Amino acid sequence: MRLLASLGLVAMLTGCATPLLMVAPPAPSPKVYEKKWQGRLSMTVQTQPPRAMSASFLLEGDARTGELLFYSPLGTTMASLQWNPLTSQLIQGHQQRRFDSIEHLTEELTGAALPINAMFDWLEGTHSTAPGWQVDLSAFADGSVVAKRSSPEPMVLLRIKLDAP
Repeated sequence: MRLLASLGLVAMLTGCATPLLMVAPPAPSPKVYEKKWQGRLSMTVQTQPPRAMSASFLLEGDARTGELLFYSPLGTTMASLQWNPLTSQLIQGHQQRRFDSIEHLTEELTGAALPINAMFDWLEGTHSTAPGWQVDLSAFADGSVVAKRSSPEPMVLLRIKLDAP
């Protein structure tokens, strides 16, 4: 009788320790954003020495949740910026760094925090204000957006040229 009870206990414990392999977890759904822009972006930050960057980009999402990919002239991904209300991350190659906001991430990457909320409006052709920034949308019909930050220092010049839809 003890042998039978022991075998029953062993069978129950073994059953609890065996992982369930009958149902596979669902595959993660791909991110789908309503808005998408692509083109070229150049930015100059007037530090000593000046910092300049220029790259092709693909931007999806909105100021709350999105992804910004930067590409080299040969089309390889140089960096990926991803953000949501809880966190922001920068992925470059095999390195991944987390930030508490997309503004802090852009400041680390470029040397100046970008006005993300206003930028999404500018990409829609809407004049939106951001402290210290002036935007020129006069060539928006041609896909061009130019924004300049005069304060706080350093001065920043941001140029965006959108690809035709």
